Amino acid sequence: MYIALLIIVPALAMAQARPDSGTHSKQDPREIFHELLRPYQTLNDYTVTIQAKVIMPALRIPDFTATLYFKKPDKFHIETRNFAPIPRNSGVFNPFQFDPEKNRIAYEHSENLDGTRAEVFRVEPRQSDSRIRFYYVWIGGSPKRILQMENHSYKGTKVLVRPNYKYVQQGVEKWLLPEKIHVHLTFPEGVRSPDSTSLSVKETPFSRGLSGADDMPGEGDVYISYSEWRINTGPDDRLFQKNQRR
Repeated sequence: MYIALLIIVPALAMAQARPDSGTHSKQDPREIFHELLRPYQTLNDYTVTIQAKVIMPALRIPDFTATLYFKKPDKFHIETRNFAPIPRNSGVFNPFQFDPEKNRIAYEHSENLDGTRAEVFRVEPRQSDSRIRFYYVWIGGSPKRILQMENHSYKGTKVLVRPNYKYVQQGVEKWLLPEKIHVHLTFPEGVRSPDSTSLSVKETPFSRGLSGADDMPGEGDVYISYSEWRINTGPDDRLFQKNQRR
């Protein structure tokens, strides 16, 4: 049972420095995103334990633990005994989310993000059924990684995501994977409940309570921690069948 917040997988402080709009990336934006994908080409699937805290002032959601399954390129499944509001495309780590072949990518500017120089890109999904108009993606660090991303839905909801990473090693291979993610959601002014772009409500007692909420807050936060990563275990495709609706 779960609720998927369309979102990836930290309220968030934006960079204090003024964007340097006069500086342009010397590298092709598509190549930069191809570089982000290369270390994950051998990652076909993963299973990970997540612990999450959801803070919505008008809603009471208990902390929960769940098992998250992911299979390349974009299948996921969540198992939990409790309610599990998980931010899809931010809480569900997907290194293939910004594949240059599936998105239009344009350089915006560079800026200082919490002391790290970052290049900011606008990413627009090519698929016609996407509920997201565009993303802003901050890339920086060494090795280069996504430091922050913000998605803008067609219905006005914004989701700002800050991941913290760690290396996970299995055998002779290792991957840079999330350790924690902080997701900050901002709902459009006047909206009394989350729109379907951000919440795809499944059959859970929580969803029934959510649908009857009278005073949905304008903002909310989700804090997710990851542990016990298992890579390339080959989960059965049937595990993901009920999560194919986007």
